[in-house]
Amino acid sequence: MLQTITICFLVMHYRGQTVKGVAFLACYGLVLLVLLSPLTPLTVVTLLQASNVPAVVVGRLLQAATNYHNGHTGQLSAVTVFLLFGGSLARIFTSIQETGDPLMAGTFVVSSLCNGLIAAQLLFYWNARPPHKQKKAE
Repeated sequence: MLQTITICFLVMHYRGQTVKGVAFLACYGLVLLVLLSPLTPLTVVTLLQASNVPAVVVGRLLQAATNYHNGHTGQLSAVTVFLLFGGSLARIFTSIQETGDPLMAGTFVVSSLCNGLIAAQLLFYWNARPPHKQKKAE
């Protein structure tokens, strides 16, 4: 989270919108304080947690569809893909052991399935290479 908001701020800063970037940081901090405070009902927290599932599924399925359409995985890092897959599997176990929350465990099960799909594509397309683009004769 800290890396993401830092990158967002830096993008705005280097576009010459530093004031807008500071306003973004202030708004983000305010929203975070409200969400972490007792003012936020548990139902809202549960809804926000559940909304993560469609985002993960759509993101991974778009990536899988692109890999399938291209017939290769491009420059996708095997180490990163397998670490994501292993990490999501481990988080299923830890979420069951630590919290017992079925929603959280379910989120990691869905994430593991999606990451497993990408890992399987990486293995399937292991030796496939993107076609070289032909340079036009000038």
